[in-house]
Amino acid sequence: MIDETSAVRIESVAVWINAFIPRDVIGMTLTLPAGPHAGKTALAGAIRVLTDQRAFSSDPGASARWHSRVVIDLRGAQPSLIVVQRCDWAVTCDRRGDVVCRARASTRDMTASMISGDPVIVRVEGRARHPCAQPLPALEELTFRGTVAYRRELRELALDLMIGLFPAFEGYAAINDGRPSILFRQAPPAGIAGTAAARGAHRRIRTVTDDRDGDGIFC
Repeated sequence: MIDETSAVRIESVAVWINAFIPRDVIGMTLTLPAGPHAGKTALAGAIRVLTDQRAFSSDPGASARWHSRVVIDLRGAQPSLIVVQRCDWAVTCDRRGDVVCRARASTRDMTASMISGDPVIVRVEGRARHPCAQPLPALEELTFRGTVAYRRELRELALDLMIGLFPAFEGYAAINDGRPSILFRQAPPAGIAGTAAARGAHRRIRTVTDDRDGDGIFC
């Protein structure tokens, strides 16, 4: 049982979820030989879709196809919500490496709303369409939906989410803007991007974590 007299006071809980294209996907990525992005990796095809040039990362600023972040503010009499939705630049090139398109997807259909204050339950959902022409079918529209729940008396965080099979997905949480904890990391199955199964949110992610030690870090 937590000794509340010595436990870190939890003033905020941040949760962020990313969809991103890994720098290296077996059988799918190549290195651009020329052009302004020479040396970077891209998904192979008639149109080269640049990856996010990274592996899994807990950095909230890491490049992503979409980044959905909710911060549950617990400092007031009632909890409140801060929401950040972001889609980073998408870039496609031709086979020579020349840029064909550089644009951002809209965040208009990405939402988060508090549906309960005790326990705190936040509903998250959204979709982001690729802003460039002729991406892989699996990238045409990325969707997600689910809930984030925080129980103050237990210092417990629960995530129940539906995501896609492509690209990669990751989720993290932090107390009081402190050290992030991994909620989940999911790499895309081999060969999935070219199949109909890659479309839509069909993979369920359920995870529960808590600050059982009272040190301000989820474990």
